[in-house]
Amino acid sequence: MKFPSICRLAIAVLVFQASSSHAAEPQVLGKALHRFEIGSLIAQDNFANLDQWMVQVEDKASEPQPRVEARDGWLDCYLPSRGATIWFKEKLPTRTTISYEVVCPEGDRAVKGLSARDINNFWLANDPAGGSLFDSAAYTGKFASYDKITGYYASTGGGRAGDANRTIRLRRYPREIEGQRTNHLFLNNRDEDRAHLIRPNEVMTVQLVAYDDLLQYIVDGKVVYELEYGDQGQIESPSAGEEARVLPAIYSEDRFPFYREGYFGFRMVGTHHRYRNFRVHELTPASSGTLTVQSVEELRQAVKQSHRHIRMAPGTHVITELENGTNAIHFTGSHNEIDLTGVKFEVPVSTLRKMEKQRRSDQAVFQLDGDHLTLLGLEIENTYPSGKSEITDFGSYNQHPELHPNRQIVTLRANGDDTTLRGLRLTVRGSSPYGYGNMYGIGGGAVVRLKKHSGILAKGDRAVIDDCRVKMEAFGHAIFFQGGDDILVQNCHVEGELRPSNDLYEEKGEGDFARHFNYQLQWPKEVRGVPIPRDHMINLSEDGIRAYPGTKHVTVKNCRVDKMRAGVKLYLARSAEVTDCVVTDCVVQGYSLPSRGKMVRCAGNAAYGPLLYIHSDFHNNQHIDLTVLPATKSLGDHPLVALKGSKNHIHLHAGQGLSATPPRPIILGYKMRFDFLSTDYPAAPRDFADHFAKYAPDHYRAEGNTLINDTPFPVILGEQARKNTVKSRGPVTNLAKNP
Repeated sequence: MKFPSICRLAIAVLVFQASSSHAAEPQVLGKALHRFEIGSLIAQDNFANLDQWMVQVEDKASEPQPRVEARDGWLDCYLPSRGATIWFKEKLPTRTTISYEVVCPEGDRAVKGLSARDINNFWLANDPAGGSLFDSAAYTGKFASYDKITGYYASTGGGRAGDANRTIRLRRYPREIEGQRTNHLFLNNRDEDRAHLIRPNEVMTVQLVAYDDLLQYIVDGKVVYELEYGDQGQIESPSAGEEARVLPAIYSEDRFPFYREGYFGFRMVGTHHRYRNFRVHELTPASSGTLTVQSVEELRQAVKQSHRHIRMAPGTHVITELENGTNAIHFTGSHNEIDLTGVKFEVPVSTLRKMEKQRRSDQAVFQLDGDHLTLLGLEIENTYPSGKSEITDFGSYNQHPELHPNRQIVTLRANGDDTTLRGLRLTVRGSSPYGYGNMYGIGGGAVVRLKKHSGILAKGDRAVIDDCRVKMEAFGHAIFFQGGDDILVQNCHVEGELRPSNDLYEEKGEGDFARHFNYQLQWPKEVRGVPIPRDHMINLSEDGIRAYPGTKHVTVKNCRVDKMRAGVKLYLARSAEVTDCVVTDCVVQGYSLPSRGKMVRCAGNAAYGPLLYIHSDFHNNQHIDLTVLPATKSLGDHPLVALKGSKNHIHLHAGQGLSATPPRPIILGYKMRFDFLSTDYPAAPRDFADHFAKYAPDHYRAEGNTLINDTPFPVILGEQARKNTVKSRGPVTNLAKNP
């Protein structure tokens, strides 16, 4: 539809009055001073077309018809009597500022449902269920259809007397959860404030800031609203059948965790807007807050402060003393970015032995207790006396206490929320027992004293572990979680060490563990007394990426785990997604997920242990897309996959060059402990027969699962398999009593 002639004339005048297309630079104002600086330009649009935008306009039959188009360097939105949201297609992170210019023409008062009103914005917005904000069936352009999204919202009302909306708001969405109105953060003390209302026919500049917890809504260089943790705010609380109540509330991270990323959208209703010079800049910690340190002692003092950008001069430092008898460095400040690029800390095992005992089960060499900490680029390596690095005589190693810590420790523990670890390199050494995997115990019931040594432990919400490398040469986990929600691990590589089981029979020394326990397994009790299996591989470390109870959602992307006990082991998390990962040469299992877990485009081999294990009968509705890779070497009599639970969907693809040699089975529903599963199933493996008779649960059921096996490996439906759907390239054997 064409505009009425009076509208065209008004627009022509506007373009003349605001002919300059030079974009105003975003500003650092208010609470942002000394906290961040404007960084580089990371996104922009001069509106030559709409290629970067998704348009959602409310569907109404009324005239005149709407129009959204890009022309002459402007985004022109003509929306009489209807709402619209126009989404920028690129997802944006926090620590960014969005700026643009906008004109709200008065237009023709005779046009129904059109006035200079509602400069509204969504930013860092997402669909709460993981769907797309660009789904126009779910998000229709009608304002209420966006009530369920997560994100921030800022608005400026019309400046003309009688305009339908003269409110000025800042909100933290969602306003609705599962169809029910919910409390949400809400500021409205600028409503009807003429100094902050729209000025029709004039170019106005808008700037939105999200820097972790700090939110700012800036119009024409004036801060309209700003809020950071600890500030007094308020919530809008729904009340049945009545107007919503507004109640005071402290803006805090436990109640209102900040959003890390999301989409920006122009939001309008019943108006005509023209936008130009859309820009997104990154925000970097203020240089005035940068503190450069030269020594370990200076760093120890610097990380006690908050809201600082701390940089350490590159170099190698040998840490021989602890700062408090417990930690090498204790990070207690918050809101810090600590750049240790080019810095290496060598921590001798002799230093680890000085760590005093604490009540916590895991003492940390480097302990991060602050919130909103970013640690960049650090390399940490444990060293043995006399430069020793590779352990070959495990019997002797475990008899020399000077080569391992006095108790269980972790190299780096992040206790706070919103921790980012990026670009770290860890070489973890020093533990006991080392060289025997699980066979002498991993926790309660261990027959030797455990002095484990793990890599990275995250306990807080919204931890990000990115581009980290962990080389495990100790018995412990590489990366693991004990609690926390919305955890992201991406672009990481974990590698452990392995040992052939036959080597244990060469331990002849009087104090060697293998000889001491008569070359028999000691843990768990179900296998105690069984001879150490020959022609198997022993993991020397624990799990690559592991979640413990209390952990909520975990996302793992583009990671690789090699030669660990387990690769990506997340079955104890509440929910998990694993994408584009590779696991090779692990001994007990490659992958495991919780109920409703998702695995997409992942791969791995079963060289020394099963590639996939569904742990419990109650695990259900997993969606697994997994490619089986060939193994260059292989030991052991383990299966390829062990499945139980219900309504899981598993699709196994064949990697290039894959052959079913040896023919490791895919087993569904088995009356047998996981330890007893083998290529001889349903028979128990050699030397396990007596134990099998005693320890063979009757409830490992697989029911209602779908398996698509595009590999040549055989499928066995065990005694506990019920109503499963199997499509298999390899042969299928049905042992189920009630298939």
